[in-house]
Amino acid sequence: MCSMIVTVTFVCTLIITPAIANDICTANALPRVPASQRNLHETFQRTSLLYGLSTIGNEYLIKQECQEQLQLFQLGVRTKMPWAVKMFDASASLEPGFTFGHNFWLGNSEICSAVSRQTHVQISTYLRHQMKPELLTEVAPFNVDFRVLYLRHNSSWQVDAAVIAFASRLHVGLCLPSACTAHEVQQLVQAYLSTDLNAANEFYEMNLQYDYAKDLKLKSTTFRRTSFYLTCFFLATTIALTVAASLLRKSQDLYKANARPHKSELNLNITSFIACFDFDANWLHVFAPAKAEHTFTALNGLRFGSAICVTVYHYLMFLFHGTRNKVTLYNYQAYVGNVDIFVDIFFTISGFLQAFNHFRNVKLLAVIRQNSLKQNFKLMGLHLFHRYLRLAPLYFLTIGLSDFGSKLLDDISVFHIEHKVYANCEKYWWRNVLLIQNFFDHNDMCGLWTWSLACDMQFSILATVLLFLYVKHPKRTKLCLAALTGTSIAYTYTFGLKLNFDQTIEATFTFLTEIYTHPFARILAYMCGGIAGWYFVVQKPTEWHFTKQIKHFFDYLVALVFFGCIFMPTNHNFSVFTSTTILLLERFIFTATSCILILSNAHGRMRWFFRFFETIFFQKFNRVAYAMFLINPIVVFALPGFSRSNLYANPLSLFAEFIGLLVILVLLSTLLTLLFDIPYQNLSRLLIQYQMRKKVD
Repeated sequence: MCSMIVTVTFVCTLIITPAIANDICTANALPRVPASQRNLHETFQRTSLLYGLSTIGNEYLIKQECQEQLQLFQLGVRTKMPWAVKMFDASASLEPGFTFGHNFWLGNSEICSAVSRQTHVQISTYLRHQMKPELLTEVAPFNVDFRVLYLRHNSSWQVDAAVIAFASRLHVGLCLPSACTAHEVQQLVQAYLSTDLNAANEFYEMNLQYDYAKDLKLKSTTFRRTSFYLTCFFLATTIALTVAASLLRKSQDLYKANARPHKSELNLNITSFIACFDFDANWLHVFAPAKAEHTFTALNGLRFGSAICVTVYHYLMFLFHGTRNKVTLYNYQAYVGNVDIFVDIFFTISGFLQAFNHFRNVKLLAVIRQNSLKQNFKLMGLHLFHRYLRLAPLYFLTIGLSDFGSKLLDDISVFHIEHKVYANCEKYWWRNVLLIQNFFDHNDMCGLWTWSLACDMQFSILATVLLFLYVKHPKRTKLCLAALTGTSIAYTYTFGLKLNFDQTIEATFTFLTEIYTHPFARILAYMCGGIAGWYFVVQKPTEWHFTKQIKHFFDYLVALVFFGCIFMPTNHNFSVFTSTTILLLERFIFTATSCILILSNAHGRMRWFFRFFETIFFQKFNRVAYAMFLINPIVVFALPGFSRSNLYANPLSLFAEFIGLLVILVLLSTLLTLLFDIPYQNLSRLLIQYQMRKKVD
């Protein structure tokens, strides 16, 4: 029995041994995966989002075609095929700077384009090159698209100043197979992020969540927007009228009729209307030399210089959307100037000029005294109509360009646009038409920067009523001014204390609606300017008998206080009540010194200060300041918006880029002023002349 068992065992051993030997030989014949390649696979899986997606695809998440192409990409990377290396290199991975706000892992769209088609580069065949020639010639066996994914995170390992551009959203650029649909990519990303494969997600405790994706392609719906049609119609109509005016100008009869018009010849007809758009005449009007008797020549330069300063601030603010060193740029913006008060210079100048022009018009004052209440209301309505007519055309063009342009940028820009102008314009365009957008939340504004224009129009309406009232009831007007002053102070204290305002730029951005853009927060500047204009015309200047040295001392002191208010560094170590009080004092002191400077210029003092603002450059381009103010945010935002990579902010590059930006803005603003501003000022003037002619007849 035992011998039989031994025999069976021996036979079985003879049968099994060849099979085992064959398996061992077969195993030795298969290529082994090197340990270094296995390490690379694990590293890429944890650091490259695209490679990680290729490792988790299955038939339950995506279609077979997408899965096969991702698997082919993974195999190409592991075998170092040139097209796969380019595809891998074009896709984003973790970049340094996350802790200080660098959320732009954008990859490279140009390299992604080279994955699907050959790249032509002029390279000499007689010179030695270290590169692999296949990098330029080899293409992928499938089509690819560059897409940007936007992932939200809630990591506490990143500086998160309460500014809109510090949003916790990663921008991840990937070179993906075209066969993978947006839904499939979303499924893959969500599955990948639900694991602990991504090293950055785990290390920084990001808890990444898929938000949405862009393919960076133009959408046909963008060109079907109402704003696009209206803007094109407005542009075409204006250009047609300008061409018609140029053709009519060549007619000798029209030239003689417009050269020295007599009162009897003033007619509101189609010829006069078209002549308002005469480009040559408007050019001469814009760049006409300042009159020698102009009392406030320096104000022209001061207004244009202030527009440049506002452009600087907008430039720094909009660069946030595409800058990787955001904390550095944030500090630049915090110390570039006191943004809480600087814009008051515009309101002060506007209030001064409105009061000055009103009180020096003796005929108008006589008419107001004689008119009834109803007649004065009609006269006020007429004044406001002409002011609206002069402001509206260029303003409406800006709104149309903002709506269409923001939608266009949202389609093709690699950067996420947090403040979607086009969405607000669709809902709240009527607020802009009525110029009441600053009464509502700043996040809902159609063109955030237009709040100051709305304020200026509201102040102008109120000032017109008060100026008319002052002619008949000066005491009641003074009581109204006192009430408005008290209301403004009470408003600032109420919301400053309620919102815990601490004078930081972060607090200003957060409480922009209440502290910055609301008319009650800004009305003091317009009132002070109006009082200064009234004082200059109505009150006789008092001669102070001081020595020359003391006068010079006060002149330098006023200039020092003026610039000190602008560049004074903020200190947030005070209590909320103290910070609010400082804000009020800053606004009052800055406005008061601005009024003193204006009056000093009117009386011919402080020539050393105003000589700079009276130079030819400032005088020539004064008339384009309005267009420059309206259009600069659109141009500035286009810089990062159309860029395909993030920017690095440093003082030298910022300065050089801003100089170029300023030149572009001045040229563009000049063109817009000639086409959309001066013609409607001419039309307003023509209507006034026609109304005066009717009264005479």
